[in-house]
Amino acid sequence: MFKFEKEQTVHDFNGTMIGGQPGEYPTVLGASIFYNKHEVVLDDEKGVINKDLAEALWNRCLELSDLTGIPHFIQMISESAEAFESYFTWFDSVDNKTAFLMDSSFPPALAHACEYVTEVGLADRAIYNSINGSITPENMEALKNSDVNSAIVLAFNPGDPSVIGREKVLSEGGVAGQEKSMLQIAEECGITRPILDTAATPLGLGSGGAYREILACKAIHGMPTGGAYHNMTVSWTWLKRWRGTKKNPSNLAAGYAGKDELLAQMSHHYLGGMDGVIQAAWSAPDIGCNMIASTLGADLIMYGPIENVEAIMTAQAYTDIVVYEAAREFGIEIKSEEHPFFKLI
Repeated sequence: MFKFEKEQTVHDFNGTMIGGQPGEYPTVLGASIFYNKHEVVLDDEKGVINKDLAEALWNRCLELSDLTGIPHFIQMISESAEAFESYFTWFDSVDNKTAFLMDSSFPPALAHACEYVTEVGLADRAIYNSINGSITPENMEALKNSDVNSAIVLAFNPGDPSVIGREKVLSEGGVAGQEKSMLQIAEECGITRPILDTAATPLGLGSGGAYREILACKAIHGMPTGGAYHNMTVSWTWLKRWRGTKKNPSNLAAGYAGKDELLAQMSHHYLGGMDGVIQAAWSAPDIGCNMIASTLGADLIMYGPIENVEAIMTAQAYTDIVVYEAAREFGIEIKSEEHPFFKLI
């Protein structure tokens, strides 16, 4: 473990602190909701949702956050401006404190989201996701004219996934489709609470650089840093083939076929049958990829579907406790009374 020489910035989102030296604050988790084909969404254009189910999912996140001390943001995903309005209204009705990420691959929807949260007084809780090489002039203008002051700033360089390449995107500009650097764009758009995203890339395509960039971001910029490292698991082609689907069983399931009865009984008893075996094979790296990032100093872990909260929460609490126990040898002290070290030890 380590302590960064550079002073570390900490952002305050209504009492949820993000940033600082490793060990000072609990890692913040980001849960995705309303993603593509999410069962909670009944109409993804108008933003009609099963409110009871959505609230139950979010309440479970809050319950586990209270239990472990690991705080949460929520990441709302939409390709529709109308749906964004519905989602923000719903979330404010069930939680009037927690920060939320506005995430979309459709620029006009994100531009409208900036305008809407400003109109209804939610901008201080909103985090724009993300400022990257494909941000449009219209979205820059929408951000600049809004009251949104926080954004994910993405260190993605499609031409160079190395740490040097990622830093060029953040600091130098002239790459990734933009003349200016991502941090310069963020500053010009009025972003005073940036969160650096090290841009998780698939295995074999610079995934190691996404982890090393955590150290670079903290050491060079001193800003809160993190990413959606579960994307590495999602994009792992071999694992998807190996896991398979119910319609197309994996090589793992085929390997169990014809084995002795004792082995079959064991898999059923310990792992809930073959589905449990396959799920364990998938969830292990899905959790592990985030623990690696946390050990390297990541402040924000966007772990994907909100349903995965049960799996990630204890793993994250465990990692935060270990990081603190190592960091205190450097004179680092916990700055949060809710840290899992106090709750779970």
